[in-house]
Amino acid sequence: MYSRKCTNILVELILLACTASLAFAASAQVVSVQEDGPASITFVKTTHDFGAILDSDPQATTFPFTNSGVGTLRILDVKASCGCTTPALSKMIFAPGESSEIEVQYKAKSGGSQSKTITVFTNDPNQPAIELTIKADVTQFLTTEPRLVRFARIAKGTSETVELKVDTIDPEAIIDRIQVTGKGAPWFKATLVPDSEGETEQSRVIMVELLPTTPWGQHFATLTIRSTGRIESGAEPIEHSTRVTLSAKVVGVLHASSTMFRVGVVPVRERFTSVVKLIRPDGKPFEVLSATVSDSTLEGMAVSVAPVPKNKGGGYTIVLTGTPMETEQRIAGEVNIFTDVPGEETLAIRIGGVARSRP
Repeated sequence: MYSRKCTNILVELILLACTASLAFAASAQVVSVQEDGPASITFVKTTHDFGAILDSDPQATTFPFTNSGVGTLRILDVKASCGCTTPALSKMIFAPGESSEIEVQYKAKSGGSQSKTITVFTNDPNQPAIELTIKADVTQFLTTEPRLVRFARIAKGTSETVELKVDTIDPEAIIDRIQVTGKGAPWFKATLVPDSEGETEQSRVIMVELLPTTPWGQHFATLTIRSTGRIESGAEPIEHSTRVTLSAKVVGVLHASSTMFRVGVVPVRERFTSVVKLIRPDGKPFEVLSATVSDSTLEGMAVSVAPVPKNKGGGYTIVLTGTPMETEQRIAGEVNIFTDVPGEETLAIRIGGVARSRP
């Protein structure tokens, strides 16, 4: 009897100890959650203006910040809006009260008033995405007129040329090289026009030609002009370069309502739809046999084709759909359209957009 009673008392004491231990653990867990609360990122500044600069001078600045919250701050990603801007961060995790800075390198690629952004993604619940801005008033060593070369609605099989005039800060600067690059490069030709003495190094005119072999659709390329010259008298000559965008819209028997599937800015995890209508202005019948997506940066993009009744203008609607799953994701690629029109059996229309979180 005594032994059984002692045993019962011992069991009760053990249960009581276990209950107290669990209560203490739960209490400790609550305290831990309270102590490790939300992070909060605070920047000393979110904008920096470099002022008046030359495109040949690289620039640098820093954006200091502090974790002013009570929890651990995590920098999830840092993305620049332009390849001319390069952000850098030594580490990505910061304790409460810890400070650091984001270093930004900037090398201007165009002239005039410039504004570029760096988006910082964090675990701060109140500021999951913060934009830092750099500004500059850029003077280019080498400029062109026009600034862009555009061939609009050119009939397939024909050729056109545009005269591009070049100006440099140094009148004695030498043009070392011109080069056309990019996906549309095979359809453009750039040539330096010799000066009055028959020399091309001192030439200040470039003839840009759209070749007659250019296929149907919208085409883009980049003309890079490299020169060597002095920023000011007596200075050492240095190399400078500038880029000119070349574009052409070539039309044939078939016409598209847009040169691109313009997706625009799409919220993450939301479905988008972009539509292009394809018609034949001469009224003759044609068929769109199929359409596919190629070179896609977004998994799961799909395209469908539907005929338009004659009483509504005829032709076909090409419908592109997709759902981005990641923020700051480029939405790009091409829609390839296959028709029964001779010479235009395969047409390509580019896709353009980006996925971003809602503010």
